Amino acid sequence: MPRLLLFLAILGVAVIIYALIDCIMSRRHEVRSISKPAWLVIILLLPLIGTAMWFLFGRPRSTPPGPPRPARRHPTAPDDDPQFLQNLETKRRQQARETERRRKEQELKAREAEAKKKKGTGDGEKAGGTATPGNSTTPVNPVNPVKGQSKDDDAGPASTDAERPKNP
Repeated sequence: MPRLLLFLAILGVAVIIYALIDCIMSRRHEVRSISKPAWLVIILLLPLIGTAMWFLFGRPRSTPPGPPRPARRHPTAPDDDPQFLQNLETKRRQQARETERRRKEQELKAREAEAKKKKGTGDGEKAGGTATPGNSTTPVNPVNPVKGQSKDDDAGPASTDAERPKNP
């Protein structure tokens, strides 16, 4: 029996020393319940009860077994960062759309200017007095007095009244 008591006393002292070292080695912000110095005092004043309380209420939570998780690596260069590359692609597409929109606007303006130019020259010819059907003294399609048709009517379909020149 004395041997058993001696063994339990040595085991108790070893556990107390282990609890003191564990408390000293733990990080201040990881200690639970009360402050780190208060835990040291409790372990020293109430050896077995303080040690048990340290292991139950004060010791930092253990980490899961295995190697620690590697910290998330941040890209070292911009071309390694997928978000940066995605932003570049988005900007490139926006620029391409903007360039295409400007090109279409320029084409539309050029067409409008060309249409105005053609319209302006067509009005100028009429105002200038050049010969147009119905405006000249000599008819463009003379009417054949015998048949009542123009000479061009024999070659193709009959023309409508709107297309025929009016003779004064």
